[in-house]
Amino acid sequence: MNGKKWILLIILLGAFLRFYKLDWGEGYFFHPDEYHIVAAVDRLHFPNQMNPHLFSYGSFIVNLIYFTKLFLSSLNPKFLSLNSFLVGRFYSAFFSTLTVWVVFLISQKVFKNNKYALTSALIIATTPGLIQQAHFTTPESTLIFWLFLFIYFSLMWIGDKKERFLYLSAICLGVAIGTKVTALTLAPLLVLISLQGFKKKIKKTFISIFLAAASFLVVFPYSILDWKSFKATTIYELGLAQGKQIVFYTRQFINTRPVIFQIEKIFPYTLGPLILFVGISGFILSVYLTFKKLKKIDKKILLIIFAFLSYSVPNFFLFAKWTRFLSPTFPFFAIFSVYFLQWFSNKFNEKLFTLLLLYSFTLVHIVWTLMFFSIYLKHDVRITATSWINQNLPKNSFILTESRNMLEVPLLGSYTKIPYEFYDIDDNSLLEKNLPSLLVKSDYFIIQSRRLFVNHLRFPFLYPRISNFYSLLFSGKLGFTEIREFNSYPKLGRFIVPDEFAEETWSVFDHPVIRIYKKINNIKLEDYEKLLKI
Repeated sequence: MNGKKWILLIILLGAFLRFYKLDWGEGYFFHPDEYHIVAAVDRLHFPNQMNPHLFSYGSFIVNLIYFTKLFLSSLNPKFLSLNSFLVGRFYSAFFSTLTVWVVFLISQKVFKNNKYALTSALIIATTPGLIQQAHFTTPESTLIFWLFLFIYFSLMWIGDKKERFLYLSAICLGVAIGTKVTALTLAPLLVLISLQGFKKKIKKTFISIFLAAASFLVVFPYSILDWKSFKATTIYELGLAQGKQIVFYTRQFINTRPVIFQIEKIFPYTLGPLILFVGISGFILSVYLTFKKLKKIDKKILLIIFAFLSYSVPNFFLFAKWTRFLSPTFPFFAIFSVYFLQWFSNKFNEKLFTLLLLYSFTLVHIVWTLMFFSIYLKHDVRITATSWINQNLPKNSFILTESRNMLEVPLLGSYTKIPYEFYDIDDNSLLEKNLPSLLVKSDYFIIQSRRLFVNHLRFPFLYPRISNFYSLLFSGKLGFTEIREFNSYPKLGRFIVPDEFAEETWSVFDHPVIRIYKKINNIKLEDYEKLLKI
């Protein structure tokens, strides 16, 4: 088969892995960022009200969802009721699939060899972190596409010196920034590449910056039209990212070490151990070889290195180290991995060895892909847990559970469900006083995910009441015992990878671990008060 057929097959594989089970919540939606985006879509009404009042992200994806529904409803009014969650997930999967093709084009420029370019594309198509992001109505998959299209046109400009490629790269960067403002970290790269050559440097730079700014304003006009809100949100979000303000969903990052945290808690799961190890090796090798040959410097790999560092370094050293913050770096690991493989195979200069190396590498990598993809082959764990509860727990039972999830298990049933604000118990004396009476009343307690107990047992000195509660629960002193656990760990045959202790957003949205506790000992109110008193 020729290269065109291979890349088509790889793109189709990537599309299948991304579009399969886009409705993974089976009618329920568990990702909080999806609600924010859908709420912004619902606020739009063309042409009178186009301010999304959402500035945590750019408005590209919000407008795309809205105008898609508007256009389709002009063909048939029934389309107006299209589920915005699913439309957004469609675009995430769509742009993530296109990224496979873009990285293939980039790799052709960098490696000048179709075998290696196809290997890069296959890694991108099967990278678990990219597959997961493609299943969310969030801006990351769209952002990654525009960033790598920017890199592709930048490579074309460096190679061919045709100005249209420079200006196309500027437009792509502008749209990327309008998708998510963090893409601004690559703006210095645009300036640097526009200064390439000897003629009209200032003019090219000015036009490039103008086109990037104009593209940004076209897709995110209310960043200027509602400057006050945009500025306030940006300052707030930056404060969260830098740890100036700790909120309940950033507590997992307290006392974590930059770079080490990502290497331990994000990349092994999102990339797989093989791509992580070989990708880091390829990055180090590319830096070494590039600067070893300064007189014959490879500008294309230098651009890849600079783009990777421009985006990753600021994000590595943020207080908030969410998986989605690092997702635009995932394709770089594929490129650096293949760079290492090319260098290694060139040492032997044997065609058969090269093919065996590439096939073996991709097969080992795909094992982790298959393990991760297994979560989409099963019912959502919260659906399964709810079904079991409805079959096994007595009707009208009192169920105490954790609050601040988008939805709590059981999702339905004839039960009295009491979501409790554990996050605030250390700052709210009234909450503290209410807990013993709720424990007396409750028949069952349900842990919705790892968020509370993992993040707070680490810091009994910061959150003494939360950590005390979970210590007592796990020791059995509260009179409850675990009767059932529901998980959807990555799995292949008998091999299972418990990934609950990865960075929490890797698992809590689409495959959390649900634990159900039953009261087996009735404890008096005054005894609960003594146990819980700090």
